[in-house]
Amino acid sequence: MTYPHMGYLSIPVYNMLTNLGFEVVEAPPITKKTVELGSLYSPEGVCLPYKINMGNFLESIDRGADTFLTVCGAGKCRLGFYNAVQKIELAKRGDVRFYTIDTNNLFSSLYRFLRQAAPQVNRLDILKNITLAVKTLKALDAITSAKNYYGARSDFPDKLIAICNNAARHFTGCLSFSDISYKQSAVLDLVQAVGQSARQPVRIGLVGEFYVLLEPYVNHAIEDELIKQGVEVKRFVYTGDWVFLNTMLQALGLHNEEKAYLNKARPYLNYHVGGEGLRTVGGALWCAKNGYDGIIHIYPFGCMPEVVAEYALKNIARDYDLPLLTLSIDEHASDVGIITRLEAFVDCIKRKKQKWKN
Repeated sequence: MTYPHMGYLSIPVYNMLTNLGFEVVEAPPITKKTVELGSLYSPEGVCLPYKINMGNFLESIDRGADTFLTVCGAGKCRLGFYNAVQKIELAKRGDVRFYTIDTNNLFSSLYRFLRQAAPQVNRLDILKNITLAVKTLKALDAITSAKNYYGARSDFPDKLIAICNNAARHFTGCLSFSDISYKQSAVLDLVQAVGQSARQPVRIGLVGEFYVLLEPYVNHAIEDELIKQGVEVKRFVYTGDWVFLNTMLQALGLHNEEKAYLNKARPYLNYHVGGEGLRTVGGALWCAKNGYDGIIHIYPFGCMPEVVAEYALKNIARDYDLPLLTLSIDEHASDVGIITRLEAFVDCIKRKKQKWKN
């Protein structure tokens, strides 16, 4: 069985599937070859996340994969059609099995998939491993959040970034809640020790489409680049938070994704536009109200929900006199181009802050 990469999501997914007896064939890390291969077998005009997911699947076939796991849903986002189109394309390569998890009913869909694909596993083991996966994601979220906060304040940002980025692989194979908690605490203690200083960094909110925000290869490691420039990054999309809200809390009737962010986005966006549109606008508005120095909006080229949200962000930037940088990413974007724009944006913000001080 194989699945696409997206940030550190593959770590708890690997743990969960192997613990339940699946033979996992992981795709190679995302590279230029992945993007080119996925683009070759993707419909014209489809967004970058689809192309990379397809590239992951095709590279997994070369490693012997014959069973594929993916997701669908997200309302008006084209993610809802990924599975249908990918299934048709992959079926041309032989007898394959294809499982889809619906993000609109995440817990029940995930549980149903595991019961169907591994009927020999008892229900308590399934529930335990789902909970372990969520716990692992929450721990990795906490480490990433600490990196974004302390990294900008550290005299050794490169060292702190390396600590956090290398920490993720140590969660592979975690079989207990105590092991996860111990490793999380150890990494956070080390991060805090390296990140102590008196500097007051520039604070920037990072908003945009889910996949681009969470996959460093696609966003050109934007958070690490900002940290190196002395910027504290506030992100509103974390894998663990999203999975926790849409499995545990949604299953108990305590969370509704659309209602949760609709009030936060008003009056700049008053209806659900699909994907992370509401969360993008709500996050930017929160930053504007809480004294942040700028907003960076990043999304795949042609992403309809984020294009709609972009108009609302421009209104927020105008009303709150807040610098806004929009980055539309496709397979032709380069590290040099992205870093140059980030450096210019951060420099403008620092000059603006200095002007106000004087």
